[in-house]
Amino acid sequence: MKKLFLWIIFLAIAFFFSMQISKEFQAKVLYLSDAVKIGILNLNTNVVNSVTRYFNQAEHIKNLSNVLDKKENLQYLYDALQSEHNALLEAVDTKPTTMQVVLSRMISYVEINNYTKIWLDSKNLENKREKAIFGMISDNKAAGIAVYQEGRLQGFLNGNEKCSYSVNIGDNTMPGVAKYDINKGFVVDYIPLYPRVEIGDNVYTSGFDEIFYPGIFVGIVESVEESQGYQIARVKPATIGAEQFYWLVDIDSLKSEFLPQQNTESQDNTTKIFDFNKE
Repeated sequence: MKKLFLWIIFLAIAFFFSMQISKEFQAKVLYLSDAVKIGILNLNTNVVNSVTRYFNQAEHIKNLSNVLDKKENLQYLYDALQSEHNALLEAVDTKPTTMQVVLSRMISYVEINNYTKIWLDSKNLENKREKAIFGMISDNKAAGIAVYQEGRLQGFLNGNEKCSYSVNIGDNTMPGVAKYDINKGFVVDYIPLYPRVEIGDNVYTSGFDEIFYPGIFVGIVESVEESQGYQIARVKPATIGAEQFYWLVDIDSLKSEFLPQQNTESQDNTTKIFDFNKE
């Protein structure tokens, strides 16, 4: 009986140690298995990332190549346009202009009972050049011209005898000179005889005299007649009377300081320098 009891204790102890050894062995096996699995997963991830990166790089390189091709194409087009632009400038013997547009306030009228001559504030002008001619714009419409002289800026509105500038008329862009006529009022003179100007045609600045830039609305043709080999169009101006504020256009500091001929009895359209001090 005693031997049986000892055998039972021996077997129990052996079973206990075998279980401990088995657990340690199992833990080592599981650890090794986990290490192998993690290695395989990492290898798989690295392979996938490498393949993905390769294809992404290939796609990225392809996109960059397309972008470079487009850039090169645009560069060629730009170079061609730049060459054409330079050729045009050379053909017309001119240079790019540096335009200045500043806001100016009306200070007062120059004379009593003369509502076409005004004093303007010139503090915003950077280049205050004596007798330089500035275009006056109100509500995107041509309102007249301004001249800086003797430290003051004087404005001549449409309808003043000293206000004139180049314009185009109608769909045919017929050239002419907007000015004041003592008998007809505000007109466009020196218009070629053909094609014919029509009543209702719109008048816009042409920019040829570098007082305004092209395309500013001036007015609408009310009547047309012929005189001395030209058409003369009487125009209803887009602006009437003086405004509180004007935009002053300075096309170029080197522009010519002259206006078209104002003598309505002259038979040509030569130009002369105005004496703005002369009343």
